[in-house]
Amino acid sequence: MEDILAIDVGTTLLKVGIFSPDLEEKLTTSRRYQVNLYDQGKADVQPEEWWLALKSCCAELREHLPGVGVISLSVTTPGLVPMDEDGLALGPAILFFDGRSRYQAKAIRERVGEEFFLNHACNLPVSGGSSLASILWIRENQPEIWDKVAKFGHTNTYLVKRLTGHWAIDPSTTSITGLYNSACNDLTWNEEVLFAAEIPERFLPPLVHSHNAVGEILPSVAEELHLSPKAIVLCGGNDAVLGSLSGDIVETGVISNINGTCEITTVCVDHPVCSPNFNVRCHVIPGLWLTFFILNTGGSALEWFHQTFCKDMTREQFFNEFAPSAIKNFINSPDIDALEQEIPVYIPFLQGSRYSLDLLTAGFQGLTLETTREQLLLSVIKGNETYHAIHIKELSGMIKMGSRVLMTGGGAKIEGIVEVKKRWMGDFEYVFQNQSSLRGAAMLGQYYQRGYINLPPTT
Repeated sequence: MEDILAIDVGTTLLKVGIFSPDLEEKLTTSRRYQVNLYDQGKADVQPEEWWLALKSCCAELREHLPGVGVISLSVTTPGLVPMDEDGLALGPAILFFDGRSRYQAKAIRERVGEEFFLNHACNLPVSGGSSLASILWIRENQPEIWDKVAKFGHTNTYLVKRLTGHWAIDPSTTSITGLYNSACNDLTWNEEVLFAAEIPERFLPPLVHSHNAVGEILPSVAEELHLSPKAIVLCGGNDAVLGSLSGDIVETGVISNINGTCEITTVCVDHPVCSPNFNVRCHVIPGLWLTFFILNTGGSALEWFHQTFCKDMTREQFFNEFAPSAIKNFINSPDIDALEQEIPVYIPFLQGSRYSLDLLTAGFQGLTLETTREQLLLSVIKGNETYHAIHIKELSGMIKMGSRVLMTGGGAKIEGIVEVKKRWMGDFEYVFQNQSSLRGAAMLGQYYQRGYINLPPTT
């Protein structure tokens, strides 16, 4: 069998990895790009940035690419892109934490009904995270784009179209759009919602499973990216779902806590459990779903804190020395309860909330002239973790939860973070795990190579 090229398109970083058919990681590289944040809440990225990053990565690895036979994608979601018939982006890709379409989300909820959305789509439309609301915003505010649209798609739709010339999208990325029948996960768009929203179904890509082949790479693109013209391109899936796949999160009640740009707590379930207070995504494994509770600014809140309050330190000093020291001094305090009373309250909505139609903002409460920046940092960490504790408490009333939390991401490596998570997120056994959405994408390539029509129930 030939090698697998896994492509992981994140919020600000694109990674590329070459894997053997047995999933041995041979080579990896990455490129960063800029996200546009403007107009008090808009968040998007130019899709061409993804392509330029991919092209640069492939140029670096060009000597090792002729042996690649399968290309698989892991993508930030939605990354909603309006495209013309040739797949040319007509505007920027709207990201998950974008806040421009709150009015449209509220209006379509009222028209369709929240109960209907939860029963069929398993999710309520919100600004940014729900493509339905973003599509309606484009229709109302950018008629010049609407009139030219052939398809609305997500990050993988754009890249697959550019790679193969064919349209495609998968359930793991469409789950929280408000347009997909996530409850039954049967590769169908919800006709009632489309009718109510007055969106023609022809504007949406064909639905295929994440591990399905969409087609061969176009010869001109193969030459541009130094790949074999016989390489097969898979549809790919949502990055957090594929991270869960790589961590073998395929049993009901297993909890995962992803500490990246966002902080995401997911729980694997064998039936859709729905609430206005969290999202549900279809797993790439049949018959499974993942609850998603997302804080838009988990790790990015710590980056913000460093840039705002600790400019005198390098990034390495902040994460490797200052943050661990603040945590250690708190945990080792002889009167930790009294010390906690001195920590200000932090409201953790630096980039809004996925679960509110209002534009929520962050803030500190309880500051005094004696408040230190160490206490402010502890306040941010506590605010983030107690926010996730809310989801775990709600979900524990719906399903039987496991006793372990599998942690992953750069934020999970901060020395002492487990102790404060136990105190503020929940008294679980916290275990660090190298989940990797890049490896998850490679696993899809392996499934394809082995001829799976339906994925195995476990990895």
